[in-house]
Amino acid sequence: MEVQQLKHLIAAVECGNLLKAADECNISQSGLSRSIGALEERLGVQLLLRKPKGVEPTVFGLTVLQHARIVMNELARCADDIRAIEAGEVGEITFGVTQNYSYYFMPQLMADLMAAYPGVRLSVKSGGYLDLVDDLRVGALDFVFGLLGQLDEDPDLEVERLREHHSRVVARSTHPLAHHEGEVMPRELSQARWATLSSEGFQRDFKGYFYSRGLESPVQAVKTDSMPLIQQSIAASDLLAVLPPDVALRDIDAGALVFLDCEAPAEQTDIGIVTRRFGFATRHRDDLIKRIRNHFVR
Repeated sequence: MEVQQLKHLIAAVECGNLLKAADECNISQSGLSRSIGALEERLGVQLLLRKPKGVEPTVFGLTVLQHARIVMNELARCADDIRAIEAGEVGEITFGVTQNYSYYFMPQLMADLMAAYPGVRLSVKSGGYLDLVDDLRVGALDFVFGLLGQLDEDPDLEVERLREHHSRVVARSTHPLAHHEGEVMPRELSQARWATLSSEGFQRDFKGYFYSRGLESPVQAVKTDSMPLIQQSIAASDLLAVLPPDVALRDIDAGALVFLDCEAPAEQTDIGIVTRRFGFATRHRDDLIKRIRNHFVR
């Protein structure tokens, strides 16, 4: 099995057409077909379904594709590390951050890293925890940082918990519940309208909070993967949101937003880092992870 064959398979699947894939790989269509055919012969299975309008992977092709992407990603990381050794400060880090930390923690940390390594290149994906972990599994990310969701045991992944995280229910200062006498009860929260994160993990915890108390899940008037949009939505309307205290603190201090006196749906989780146990690690990646770890483990 040759790396070039894996590259040709990836191109064929991503382009969905052998001619386009051949152009992308700077090879003739017949040469690309022979390369993929040789890989199929080596593995003893059909990897592509060849149709009049293009190609698509078989179940075997999808399996090989997943491993092929990991191989290509690892080779790219290896090349980056070699260049970093040669040039001193060159490298690339591709990582995922859950929505909340992409907003108020990572920007400064990234700025500090780039000041220390002017030649480093950062590629950052913000999203839900489970989606980011899926990308990590297939080698598209070097690591994932943020709020940890529920994850089945996986021998290929290492989860490092840094500390507990507690969120609060936030509303604008003129919200009807903002000056509630005493604790706001779950039934009152269920009757309010909300702006929420759209990630699978948050949605499961949020709905589970109300269902476990025999209540209907409240109306989610705004559902998004953007933490700034949630914050702006509650500042401009009578919506509630679950936010990390650090995110809302500036608006809280300014009097625009308030923390409600109540238990928060999806209140407690852990902050942590997820890596592949056998993934290739550059010193730049390890330095960024160390900076994250030092911030939370004190």
